[in-house]
Amino acid sequence: MLMVYGCGSAGLRIARAAKGAGAETLVAGRDPGRTAAAAVALDVPWRSSPVDDPARLAHLLRGVRVLVNTAGPMALTAPALMAACLRSGCHYVDVSNELAVFLEAWPRDRAARHAGVAVVPGAGFATAVVEALAHRVLGKVPDADTVTIVRSAPGGTRSDGVRGTSSALLAAGGWSYEAGQLLRAPDTILSFDLPEGSRAAVPIGSGEVFAVAHSSGVPNVSAYYTSRLGPVLSRLAVPLARQWARAGLRLPSRSRQEPTAGSSGSPSRIWLRASNRGGAAAVGWVEASGAEATAAIAAEAARRLESGGTVGVLTAGELLGPGFPLGIPGTRLGGVAAVPGRANEPDA
Repeated sequence: MLMVYGCGSAGLRIARAAKGAGAETLVAGRDPGRTAAAAVALDVPWRSSPVDDPARLAHLLRGVRVLVNTAGPMALTAPALMAACLRSGCHYVDVSNELAVFLEAWPRDRAARHAGVAVVPGAGFATAVVEALAHRVLGKVPDADTVTIVRSAPGGTRSDGVRGTSSALLAAGGWSYEAGQLLRAPDTILSFDLPEGSRAAVPIGSGEVFAVAHSSGVPNVSAYYTSRLGPVLSRLAVPLARQWARAGLRLPSRSRQEPTAGSSGSPSRIWLRASNRGGAAAVGWVEASGAEATAAIAAEAARRLESGGTVGVLTAGELLGPGFPLGIPGTRLGGVAAVPGRANEPDA
C-alpha cells in the first residue's frame, strides 16, 4: 500500500499518478478536513495525524509499504516521518529540495538497512532530473572536478508548500561543496550566459548540491537560482529577503525577488556546467514542468520500492538511474556538448 502524506498540489498529482499506475493508494495529512476532501476528489481512503505524535504516526502507517512525503517545509516534517517509517518498517520517499533534509537522512543509513527499508529524499524534478543531467554532462568531461547548476525561475502562482520551501532555502543561505567539504557560500550574485540570455543568479544551498556531489563523487558542486531583478537589485534585495525568511516570514504568492522550486506554470529549466582542472568543459540543459515531472518521479520511486529489494539511504538518481527522469513525457534535453576553453564561466 502506498500513502501520500500532504494534500497540496504535489500530493494530489502523485496520488493520482500512483493510482493511475494501479497502486493501492491512500492519502494522509495533518488537517483532517482537507485530507478528507482530497480523498473524495481522488476516490481513495484517507488517514490523518500530526507529525509530532509518534503513537498516532504508528497507527497512520499501519499496513503501509511506502510513504511519500509532500508536506512542506520538509525540514519540519521529514525528520519525524523518517523516524516513524524506520520504526514501522515502511519505505520513506519525499520530494524535498532542502539541504537540511538530505543531511538529516544520511546518518540514518545504518538504521534503514537494519529495518529493511529505503529512505529516498529528493524524489522530484529539483534533484532527480539534476542528477540525470549531471550524469549526461559529466560524460563529456574526463576527470571533471567541478559542477555548477543554475535553475531558471519558472512563472506561475506557487502553492503554500512551495512558498514554505522557498523561504526555508532562503533562510538557509548558500552552501556548496569545495574539495569535498560542505561549506557556507558567500552571497555573491553571479551572471551566467544561459540559453534564454544572460541572467543574474543567487547562490542557494539546496538538496541538489548534496545529491550531485554524493552520486557523482565530484568534489566541487554549487547551485544557483536565477533572479528576476538583475545583478544590481539582486545584490540589494537578497540579503533583505534572507533576513525576512529567517524571521519566519514567507515569500508572497507572486514574488519578484526570488525563484521557486517546483511551482506550476511556466516550465522549469536547469542549466549545468561540468569542468576539469585542464580547462575542458561541457554544458547542457533540461526543461520540463517541474510539477508534472515530480509526480512521475515520486510515483515511480514508490513503485520500485514497493517491489522490494532496495534498502538504505540513497538519492532518487541512484534509485531510478539517469534514464528515467530525462525520459518523462514533456521533458526537453538540449545542448549537452563540450565547449571550447573556459566558455560560460560566470561573471561576478
